[in-house]
Amino acid sequence: METIKKNIFELLIAAEFVVLILLSFVFFNRVEGKASKAENRYLASFPTLKNADGSLSETFTEDLASWFEDNLGLRDAYLTISGVINYNILHRSRTARVETGEDGFLYLADEGNLSLEASRTPEFAERMPEYAKKLKNVSDKLSERGIDYVFMAAPGKPSVYPEYIASSTHRVEDTLGDVFYGYMTEHSDIKVIWPKEKLINAKTNKDGQNIFLRTDTHWTTYGRNIAYRDITDRLNEWGYKDIRPADVRYYKPEDEFYGDLSEMMGPVKLSGERLAEHDYIEWEPVNQSAVEITSGEAYEEFHRLLTEKNIYNPELCNIYHNEKAPGLNVLIFGDSMIRVCMMPELAESFSDLTFVWSYVPDMDIIELIKPDLVISEYGERELAIRLTDVDKGVTK
Repeated sequence: METIKKNIFELLIAAEFVVLILLSFVFFNRVEGKASKAENRYLASFPTLKNADGSLSETFTEDLASWFEDNLGLRDAYLTISGVINYNILHRSRTARVETGEDGFLYLADEGNLSLEASRTPEFAERMPEYAKKLKNVSDKLSERGIDYVFMAAPGKPSVYPEYIASSTHRVEDTLGDVFYGYMTEHSDIKVIWPKEKLINAKTNKDGQNIFLRTDTHWTTYGRNIAYRDITDRLNEWGYKDIRPADVRYYKPEDEFYGDLSEMMGPVKLSGERLAEHDYIEWEPVNQSAVEITSGEAYEEFHRLLTEKNIYNPELCNIYHNEKAPGLNVLIFGDSMIRVCMMPELAESFSDLTFVWSYVPDMDIIELIKPDLVISEYGERELAIRLTDVDKGVTK
């Protein structure tokens, strides 16, 4: 009797498995460019067998497998269930890209983000003379054209909040950014902005406000205002007079804010709801005087060059003009720690401000903009990845 029950149970399991497979094919997605709500991205399109030049695609097999996997029916439902089980029962993330930490903190788990401690990456310090030389190449090339150069490293979340990382014992100690700042301060005359000390101090005296968002890789409004003011303070110290941070207004947005890490992790409830940053606040300049340029000959030429250079998403690159600010034309090459966190507030401090989402200062863009000052901004986790190529756009 027990054997019969066992056989019936196994048959039921097998039948359920077959039904799920059949349903996956019955509901196979046939809409090109459809978005996955569970993963917050577009599904893979059916690949082409030939390239634009008529040659056979070398990645057709891999692309076909990705298309098939992406478009299987009920995939979002399966991912949602997986996310709910992983987060609420197993207390972990469905994706290896995100680590769940203590006190509701999420951390990016790839791109070297959890290896920012200098002791974990000793080769970074060994390569600092090479990196410093490349930055000197950039500075010298700009100096030949009468342009000043400043480098900013934006501290990463694990650098400021190591204590909530659950995967191993992390503590506040020297990180890659500290090594970089210490070496450049002692061995180079390049001006470097590194606001970690101010962020750590503010964290200690935060009055209940976090410096970094729990569900995102970026600063809170409170934290980014500290970094923003550090930029203007340091520029004033270096002789750029009357550069002041904008007066800002803080407000609570009507819509819930879901950080980039909660978007990566996906739903944590069967309703499809993600982890929200419920205490999220925004800011905007008071009496804003900077105007974003979105048309005209200069704008068109700028975007034509960005497209030609294959710059990451030209729509996320901006030009501002401000009649009321000190007459300083600034060009920033950076990432989301500037673009997402400080625009257009930074535009209130300069007569002209151009932002390009790139880690490489490009001489063609520089000659088009003709700035007085170029700022390179790197997120801390990018330092070990990007410094190798930092001068390739000016020494070609």
